Amino acid sequence: MKTSISVFVSVLFLVALTPSSYSQSLESITQPQPGKSMRASSGNPIDNEDSAKITVGETITIADLEGPGKITHIWLAPYSENIRYPRALVLRIYWDGSTIPSVETPLGDFFAAGNGMRTTVDSLPVKVSSHGRGLNCYWQMPFKKEAKVTLTNESDKDEAASYYQIDWTQFEQEPQTNMYFHARYHQEYPPELGRPYTVFKGKGNGHYVGTVLSSQNAIGHWFGEGDDIFYIDGDKPSIFGTGTEDYFNEAWNMRVHSSLFTGCTIFEPRAPDARVTAYRWHIPDPIIFHKSLKFEIERRGFVMDSMGRVITSSGSRPDYWSSVSFWYQDSIAQPWCEFPPYKDRVNSEIVLHLPKIVDKIKHSPEIELKVNPYNRATYTKPWFQVINDKVGAWIEIPFEIKEQGRYSMSIFQHLREDNGIWKVYIDKKEIYEAGESQIAGGYRVSMANQLPNDKINKTLDFFNIYRKDEHEDYIYGQRRERKIGLFHFAPGEHSLRLVCIGSNPQSFHPETGKLRYNLTADVLSLRKLPFGNAEYDREKN
Repeated sequence: MKTSISVFVSVLFLVALTPSSYSQSLESITQPQPGKSMRASSGNPIDNEDSAKITVGETITIADLEGPGKITHIWLAPYSENIRYPRALVLRIYWDGSTIPSVETPLGDFFAAGNGMRTTVDSLPVKVSSHGRGLNCYWQMPFKKEAKVTLTNESDKDEAASYYQIDWTQFEQEPQTNMYFHARYHQEYPPELGRPYTVFKGKGNGHYVGTVLSSQNAIGHWFGEGDDIFYIDGDKPSIFGTGTEDYFNEAWNMRVHSSLFTGCTIFEPRAPDARVTAYRWHIPDPIIFHKSLKFEIERRGFVMDSMGRVITSSGSRPDYWSSVSFWYQDSIAQPWCEFPPYKDRVNSEIVLHLPKIVDKIKHSPEIELKVNPYNRATYTKPWFQVINDKVGAWIEIPFEIKEQGRYSMSIFQHLREDNGIWKVYIDKKEIYEAGESQIAGGYRVSMANQLPNDKINKTLDFFNIYRKDEHEDYIYGQRRERKIGLFHFAPGEHSLRLVCIGSNPQSFHPETGKLRYNLTADVLSLRKLPFGNAEYDREKN
C-alpha cells in the first residue's frame, strides 16, 4: 500500500512539471483561481507611443505593486543604438519595501544571453523571441506587501527605451509561507588563475533554481573541462560534477540549442575570444539548502600555445566568466558580490553604424552606395546597401584606432537573397598577413595559425543561407554578428576593404536568372580585448 501511494505521489509531481505547465498544470486551471489579475505596462490610451524612454544614467520604475501578490509574467521589448544594450540595461526588483534589490542583473544575462549579445531562447521560465527582441519571464515571484521593478540605462552615451508589461496577481490575504525570488549577476574580470569560479554564495533557507553562465574565452580550443561543485550547509562538497558541459546536460562539447530546462544559446567557434552562454534551470531538481550554499565551477580546459598547439587538456584557463544565479529563500538575501559598473561589464569598443558614415566609405566607380529608409532588423532602422553587379568591385570602410592593442573585429552582416561573396582585406593586406582570421568555414578556427594560407577562409558570404523566419527574412533580411578576426592595431587610421569575388549560387534573380552581387551590413565593431595575447602571457609565466 505504501509503495502504491509513493508511486502515485511521484506521478503527480512529474505531471506538475510537464511542458503543459509553466506555473500551473492543465488540470489545475479548471479549478477556481484566487486573487485578481493585474498589469503594469508602458501602454497609453492616447497614441501608439507605448514605449518608455530611458535617458543615459536614468532609472525608471516600471512596476510599483501593492500586495500581497505575485508577479507571474514579465514582457520587455527594449531597443537602443547601443549594440551592447543587453549589458547596459539593468533589471532590479525589490520586495516588501527593502532597499536591497533581490534581482540585480544586466537584462541580457537575466534572459540567458551574455556578453552584451542577443539570441533566441525557448525554455520553461524564460522565452526570448525574434532573435532577442521579445523578452519573456515566467518565474513566479510572490511578495507580501509591495514589489518594485526598475530598469536602469547604465550606458555612457546612448539612450534606450523599452515596451513593458508586468502581469501579476493581487491577493486579499497574505500567504502563510513566502519564498522570495532572487537573481544576481557576478563576474570575474580578470580571472584568478588556478581558482574555481564562484557562481553563487548564500546564507539562509531556500533552494537554488538556475544558472546562466557566460564565457569570453582568452585562448582558443575547448574551455569547459571544469567540474561543478556544490557545498550545501557546510564546508565539504555535497555534489561533485564531471565537466562544464555535463552540468548543462550536454556531452562532448556544446551545440546551440534551447529546451525546457537546459540550453546553449551562444557558442562561437573555438577561437581566441570565443563567446559562450549556457543555462540550466533546476526546476525539477532544485538544490535545497537550510543554512548556506556555495556553488563553484572549476575553470579548467584545453590550453594551447600561440600556434594553436595543445599544451594540456586540463589546465587553468584565463577566460573571463560571468553568470546569473537564480534562487528562492524565505528572507530577502544580502548581496554576496558587488555589482560591477557598465564599463567593467563590457569591452571597450569602437562601433561604426554604417548608414551614418556612408559619406566616408570609399568604393570602386561601378558601385552605388545607398542608405534605405527602414529595416526593422537593423539598429538604426535605416540600412546600408552596396549595389553591385560586377566581380572585382570593392568598398573600403575607414576606422580610427586611438589606443594600441589587440582588437576583435566583427561585422554585423545584413543577410539578403540578392547579396554576393566578398573577400576581406585589412589595411590592404591579406587577412593572414594583417592578423588572425576567425571567419569560420572549411577549417577548424582553433587551427588557423597552423594552416597554409590557401586553407584559411578569407571571405564573407552576405547571402541569407539561414532563413530562420521566412516572412521576416524575405522582407527585411537577417542580421548576424560575424567575427572577422583578431588584429594588433597601432593608433592611427586603418581600413577594412571588401572585394566582391562572386555570388552564392542561390542568389539568382527569380525572373532573369542572373546572379546578384550586392552587400548589406549594419555595424562594424572593434572590441579591444582586455587580455592581450593570453597565449604569449602564459608562455612567459
